[in-house]
Amino acid sequence: MLRRFALVLRVLVSTAGKDAFARAMPLYMGMGLVAAVVFGGNGMHPSQLTGLAGESPLFRVALWGAWLLVGTPAARALLRAPATFFLRALPVPRRELLSAHALLLAVAELPWAALWAVGAGALAGCAACAAALAARCMLLARPRGARELSALALLAGAIALGAPASVLLACAAPALAVGLRAAVVRAPEVAAGRERSMIPSAAPALVALSFAYLAALLRGHRAVLVRGLALAAIGALAAAAWARNSGRLGGEPLAAASLVALAPVALCAGAGLSGPVLREERRLAWLLDACGTAAGLRAGAVAAAVAAPLAALALGHGAVVGALTGAAPSLALRLVGGAGLAGLLLAAIALGCVRWSVRQDGRDSSRVLLSVLAAIAASIAAAWTLGELALAAFAPAAALLAGPVGARWISPRRGRGAAAGEGRAL
Repeated sequence: MLRRFALVLRVLVSTAGKDAFARAMPLYMGMGLVAAVVFGGNGMHPSQLTGLAGESPLFRVALWGAWLLVGTPAARALLRAPATFFLRALPVPRRELLSAHALLLAVAELPWAALWAVGAGALAGCAACAAALAARCMLLARPRGARELSALALLAGAIALGAPASVLLACAAPALAVGLRAAVVRAPEVAAGRERSMIPSAAPALVALSFAYLAALLRGHRAVLVRGLALAAIGALAAAAWARNSGRLGGEPLAAASLVALAPVALCAGAGLSGPVLREERRLAWLLDACGTAAGLRAGAVAAAVAAPLAALALGHGAVVGALTGAAPSLALRLVGGAGLAGLLLAAIALGCVRWSVRQDGRDSSRVLLSVLAAIAASIAAAWTLGELALAAFAPAAALLAGPVGARWISPRRGRGAAAGEGRAL
């Protein structure tokens, strides 16, 4: 039995596990950077965050919702990978197949369990892990029938009401048992949705090309957008928790804290959005060349496609920070405006980092990671020391890296490998 279970687990890891890891890595890297800022040095302790979640129902629900958004793309990749569907037809006991899936899904919940274990004790960590795993399986299973809906309602009520760890664990057990089985069994049944045109008719060239890139993002890379939303939610919650815990709810300190939390989130999300958009740009290069599309229009469309969703996430970040800290209307407007502008500028910087890193020589991933980490360190330092004046420092870098001049300056430095790669793509 152990050998059979180990073989099933090995097949899952070598197939769906790779895709799940690729989807989870950018998110966990972003969360690690936010956690290092919030919990490191003179920051807050995890017990203060879990205590705040226990006291504030709104903050608790927002925190749980953000975490469920973070891990759902990786869990979906693990459960719905077509390469693993054949396992359901093999003479493998159902309990072993479910246990293998549960073990891999539980690995993704370790940061969440560690947060609650350090902040509220080992029992709270186990309860949080089980509840998050059950809720995620329920969401992916799309509950049907009275039994599944009742189990989901019981779990949701325990989370929303802030039940003690023992009660939460007891409510999560039936939801996990029902949800895991339903998620694994129904994974091959999920049908692809119908695609509709997103490009408005009679739109200007810049708008049409930007919408074409956005359509490619929504149709083929929705997980990237979900990860960006999750990172933005986590950054907003971290900034609000730090501000409320430290008592720095004034204009300048709160605005600086919002930008410090937003910088790593926006750059990680921007890098995740830039990759698919730049690949789509290279794929359409022959058509753009044939149409005589100007370099400025190309660069502007790519920058708009990356900046538009990130600006929306940044605006939401500022609104959540203002709401959770009880900021006055003028201060809330200031937070939203500063975050939106920072999102636009940081999106351009992330786009420039990814464009510079892509050279098709086998080391693109390492360069993307190093360049984004360097941009994160510089942006956090600027936001921490300059506050809102850091936006003035972001502006010239964004204009240089994302504009047509920057695109022309970066492109020749890709070398022969990129030219050969683009030629093969054409």
